[in-house]
Amino acid sequence: MRRQRPKIVIAPLGDADFFQINKVATALAGTFGRTVDILQGVRIPDEAFNLIKGQYFSTVILQKLEMLKTTAHEKILGIIEEDIYNARHHVLLADVDSVGSTGLLSMFHLKQQFYGLPDDEKLIYQRLTKESFRLIAHLFGVPYCRNPKCVMYYSQDMYDIDQKGEKFCDICKRRYLKVM
Repeated sequence: MRRQRPKIVIAPLGDADFFQINKVATALAGTFGRTVDILQGVRIPDEAFNLIKGQYFSTVILQKLEMLKTTAHEKILGIIEEDIYNARHHVLLADVDSVGSTGLLSMFHLKQQFYGLPDDEKLIYQRLTKESFRLIAHLFGVPYCRNPKCVMYYSQDMYDIDQKGEKFCDICKRRYLKVM
């Protein structure tokens, strides 16, 4: 019996930029050699919003994303424009639930405007792509990397993302090939 290959699903939440997401989906399909579907009209769960913090609780969103899965083999990446947090971090770029095979990426801190800088669509796309690759690879079982030039390097801020490459280092490439 042939083993089913996991499919990647991107769930744009709220008013996420579909143009950027389409470009990222194409890049993910090429890198991972998988079908990438994009869902439409995914609403941000109201219960995820923390009125006091003015942020969205990532754990609630990850649980809702898991409910969107049509098969156990899917890897779902939610992309949201809003600011997110979890129980351990007040500010997050991204969060994953490896058990549920879901990830959430916030574009809030990826944008130049957050830092008071002029808009740069190319830079946002590079950041979004690098972080999407990292999250999807992590959902496939590739751990984070200590090499700051590897796409699997855990980014603490924009400087880390901008400095790292768009590909796996040799060690992470072997890890990826092993889990695939």
